[in-house]
Amino acid sequence: MPRVHLMSDHRRFTNGEAIVESEGATVGAVIAELEQRYPGLGEALTHGASAGVNGVIHSEPQYLAVDPDTDIYFVAPLTGG
Repeated sequence: MPRVHLMSDHRRFTNGEAIVESEGATVGAVIAELEQRYPGLGEALTHGASAGVNGVIHSEPQYLAVDPDTDIYFVAPLTGG
């Protein structure tokens, strides 16, 4: 199953777990499954977080395909000027 690595702010939904496994064929499906298990987490991941998928950061990763060996790192969005 894909492994999801959460920022410390998101861990409040998972009772402090930093890494959780989730089923899904896309990042969006993984987020939806996490929302079912941890209400509020899916919305937090969809709004205000980018995702590193197998080492590449994506600002809108919902449609990216994942496989059982995929690592997804949710990170705070980068800002600057």
